[in-house]
Amino acid sequence: MSPGLARQVAVELTAHDVVRAHARDELGIDVDALANPVQAAASSALSFTLGAGIPLLAAAFIKPVVPRLASLIAASCTALFGFGVLGAVLGGAPWWRGGGRVLAGGAAAMALTYGIGRGFGVADRGI
Repeated sequence: MSPGLARQVAVELTAHDVVRAHARDELGIDVDALANPVQAAASSALSFTLGAGIPLLAAAFIKPVVPRLASLIAASCTALFGFGVLGAVLGGAPWWRGGGRVLAGGAAAMALTYGIGRGFGVADRGI
């Protein structure tokens, strides 16, 4: 393309909004398709609330400590694996890898939290 034509094209592409044209053409960012922070916050809050309800409901109606803990662990691990699979499928990744990664991370977090609780004597009270 000749320098004159290149200049004409550049002027036409940036005539309305230079920043928008640069973001689109040079960086591949569509300014109109950026995330909505309020929508992201609301969906995150809803997701965390629903996710927290799974282990809460699994253990809320069981009085003896050992069966309650077993129910809590089973429900939490099942939900972690399921949510990992869902995220992997939606993201186009292998389902077993996503499920396993979320399950491993969640189980490690549960074990660490339980260990810290035992260290402070909270886990020994059977609350």
